[in-house]
Amino acid sequence: MIGEMDPDGDGGMEPDPLGEGVNVVVPPEPYFPSTLNRSSFGSLKGKRGGPKRKSSRHHETLPLATSRPIFQRDRCTIKVAQGDPDASNRRRRLYIVASDLSEESRYALEWGIGTGLRDGDEMLIVTVVENENKIDPPIPNATDRATKLRSQQERQGLAYILVRQATSLLQRTKLNVVVSCQAWHAKNARHMLLDIVDYNEPTMLIVGSRGLGKLKGILLGSTSHYLIQRCSVPVMVARRRLKRPPRRSAHLAKHRVHVSLAEAGIDRVAAKVDQDVAVMRDEMQRDDERRDSTEGRAIVEEGEGEEGEEGEGDGAEGEGYLGTKVRG
Repeated sequence: MIGEMDPDGDGGMEPDPLGEGVNVVVPPEPYFPSTLNRSSFGSLKGKRGGPKRKSSRHHETLPLATSRPIFQRDRCTIKVAQGDPDASNRRRRLYIVASDLSEESRYALEWGIGTGLRDGDEMLIVTVVENENKIDPPIPNATDRATKLRSQQERQGLAYILVRQATSLLQRTKLNVVVSCQAWHAKNARHMLLDIVDYNEPTMLIVGSRGLGKLKGILLGSTSHYLIQRCSVPVMVARRRLKRPPRRSAHLAKHRVHVSLAEAGIDRVAAKVDQDVAVMRDEMQRDDERRDSTEGRAIVEEGEGEEGEEGEGDGAEGEGYLGTKVRG
């Protein structure tokens, strides 16, 4: 979309090397210079007689000017100018970024500065806090002065947070632009954002997305969905690219903990197998003992039965013998 709206832009622009926008300057090598590593590396190279590396110049940041806070009714504005925005002969474009100081809004701001802005453009970063009690009265009284001062201090703090976010991103670019950071107190944040867009008539409105999906976003009353339906200018919903889950590896998994050989899983399995074998051996031994006791008991019963039969026979013969003797 930005490429179509910029006919005088550079057509042969290099692709985004860092994935953070075409405006982000690629840092020179080494990316993370260290005096200790550099000295040791240079000493080793000097001893070995190898070629010396060329000294690389670091990215020189453009001059940055921050204005004093401008207090108006229900809002506080701080302007940040980098470089010379008036030197560009291009037609100035205005972009509005709606921020709620969340991680998604920060990515929307990063996308707007890294991809959308060009030299001479202007960006308005707006954050709206819904609080009816902190709205400035139309006719201020002496009793409302303390409340108004506290509200202005809160807006000033929010505006400086936006300035800090914008400055950290601008210093990584070579853009000659003006960024205005504005904090509001309003009854309804969505209606105020629409009023700000209608008053300034920007080229584009940039908002963040939490990635909740269509149905969940509608049920929760997504602000980005509301602005898309009601806004009078194009709305860019910047959503961070989802990270792919790491591939599962049986050998190179980082979550695997190195344990000693005594605590290894194979030892636990072996101990369990030995325990099962011991239990089976005890059961077999009990069966053998039970079988031996049963056989011994059967043999004893058979012996007792034979002895009883022999005793009965002897008694019969004795009676007959005595009877015969008496008769004689």
